[in-house]
Amino acid sequence: MPDPTAVFLNVPYDKSYQPLFVSLVSTLVHLGKQPRCVLEIPETGQGRLRRIVALLHSCGVSIHDLSRQGQPARFNMPFELGLSWSLTLGGQGHEVILMDSQPHRLDKVLSDLKGHDPLIHGNSCDRLIAGVLDVYEIRGVVPSVNELVEEARTLRRLGQEISRRYRTETVFRAAPYRALVEAAIRRAADRGNLDLVP
Repeated sequence: MPDPTAVFLNVPYDKSYQPLFVSLVSTLVHLGKQPRCVLEIPETGQGRLRRIVALLHSCGVSIHDLSRQGQPARFNMPFELGLSWSLTLGGQGHEVILMDSQPHRLDKVLSDLKGHDPLIHGNSCDRLIAGVLDVYEIRGVVPSVNELVEEARTLRRLGQEISRRYRTETVFRAAPYRALVEAAIRRAADRGNLDLVP
């Protein structure tokens, strides 16, 4: 049975996306969710696809940001969206959340998903946070959008420090990613948004 608090992140792993990614991680943690992504899983010789499928099966929700389109076309992200969507159709208790930077674009390039409106963030961290809060607010979430925006700003600064500490350009590697999530958990616990720190 998938963990309803675990959220699989299918997002672009490029330097320009890092502020959005860190804001997403911060927001999810402050909402009591566990951000999960393929970065955290070591290679075991089984191949990346098996790791992605196993991780998807363990998560009750997946977020797919399809905002990076262009040449050459990248098919990994729509492919992972398809894998996630198959879990919803198979009755496995999985929920899919779509994101994009521009309205109506997915209608043109992924028309099979008409009727499933993505959260539009316009490449803005604050709009991304507000969109995620819209999804979870109906479930009685306590943190305000202002609190989440401020916490995301702080974590973005910490993310830059983490990257320097690990001598990487981004947090999109296993050790910096783990350090980022741990920092988010500590901040959420300090704010009283988590019952306990793992």
